[in-house]
Amino acid sequence: MEITLEKINTRSDPYQLFLDSIKHKETKRRYKNLLYTFLKLIPNEIYQDALGEKPPNNEATTLAKFFVDAARKSSDLASDIIAAYIKEDKKRVEAGEISPQTLPNHIKPIKVLLDSNRIAVHWKSLSKLYPRITRGSNDRAYTTEEMQRMLEVSNDITDKVIVTMFASAGFRLESWDYFTWKDVVFFRNPDDSFRGAALCVYRNDPEQYWTFITPEACNYLDMYREKWKADIGVYPNPDDPLLKAVKYPTIHRLNHKGVRRRVENVVRAIGLRPPLPPGRRRHEVKLDHGFRKSFNTNLRRAKVDFLDKEDMMGHKTGLEKHYERYAEEDFERFSEYEKAIPFLTISDTERVKFENQKLKEAKKNLEEQIPTLVDDAVERVKKELTQKGWTVTE
Repeated sequence: MEITLEKINTRSDPYQLFLDSIKHKETKRRYKNLLYTFLKLIPNEIYQDALGEKPPNNEATTLAKFFVDAARKSSDLASDIIAAYIKEDKKRVEAGEISPQTLPNHIKPIKVLLDSNRIAVHWKSLSKLYPRITRGSNDRAYTTEEMQRMLEVSNDITDKVIVTMFASAGFRLESWDYFTWKDVVFFRNPDDSFRGAALCVYRNDPEQYWTFITPEACNYLDMYREKWKADIGVYPNPDDPLLKAVKYPTIHRLNHKGVRRRVENVVRAIGLRPPLPPGRRRHEVKLDHGFRKSFNTNLRRAKVDFLDKEDMMGHKTGLEKHYERYAEEDFERFSEYEKAIPFLTISDTERVKFENQKLKEAKKNLEEQIPTLVDDAVERVKKELTQKGWTVTE
């Protein structure tokens, strides 16, 4: 371990400081694109006036350095540039191209760039330029009927796995970049049928959390596992990606972009995503987030405990997280999740199977309790008769 001049010089690069301050891979990709969009809009004449020179090229590293140098020389200039950018973005909001909630996300990468280079800007005054944000959006969740049609048109088992896992676990699209086979822990009934499964989301990431999937999703995932063996010759290893891309001769992950394309094809096949009419910029249901909204809605319908629901969605639960002592390895929340399985199951047939299974369990439990209940009743009668002075014999 050593500190070298090269490492010190690398830390002096404004763009590298920006990249180093972003931990999540997907966030880094998104922020790089958003920042570059902003930097390209700044006229070279501004740098000529402020620094006496223009950027020699349009590379992100170069533009970031010039913007940081100009901001370091005058924070007011940086604020004016950002304010102009916000006003232009507001025009897109007014035109319906982007939502009011999206605009602040366009500013976050700029803030990260300046903060990582220790440049102070009065962000509170800039935030006052944002448009009024309406809480809640106009989009809706997928309905059970729509998801049933998705399964009907899905000829590939991969698509069925995607739809049922999305619907029954409510995770975000980027989660597919993390899932491996060891992230799924199956639970079985005494007859070896699936009771459900635990699913680890974002393993080894600070945002890691556990949720669950339905018996229906387990069945499709088990069928996919058998197909995997038929294609490859062996069952998947625990560290293999949960879904594999079909275009490669070797095992390659089907990442979130590939999953999104598949979902889009399925949704278009049921006629749910036609071309937008003039003047409209957004579809009624978000392509992947529609599943997450459906998951949240169905957990609420099932009266799942609010904090358990929030945990199963990977939401922050404030101080509660610091005080709770759930044993994740024991999956104590699964009993709460089971309340929602009838609501989260897409197929009517699978829902009936699940409800029949629960009735069998209830009947078995009752049969096991009957001898004890009879004995208790007999003892209670004996006690009452004895108290009345009766002589009770066996």
